[in-house]
Amino acid sequence: MILLFSMFLACGVREDRIQSKLDEMNYCDEAADCVDIGGECPFGCYILVNQAEESDAKALLAGHVGTCVYDCVAPTEILCEAGQCTMEGW
Repeated sequence: MILLFSMFLACGVREDRIQSKLDEMNYCDEAADCVDIGGECPFGCYILVNQAEESDAKALLAGHVGTCVYDCVAPTEILCEAGQCTMEGW
């Protein structure tokens, strides 16, 4: 039981680190700087990063195994607002 709990905590910490890195990779000067690398649970339906960070962001997610499933709507227009990539309607 303790081992299972420890594994759960480690997974949560790792997901927090991944989310933190993804947040750092989300920056822009204009909408053309942004790219949607797809969704990965629990990080969201659309993971937006600066296009210069695209390969690093995908590599960061490559080893992650999501334990949930999203039912996402079609993506909308990607925007750059206040220096961060976002989507219309967020």
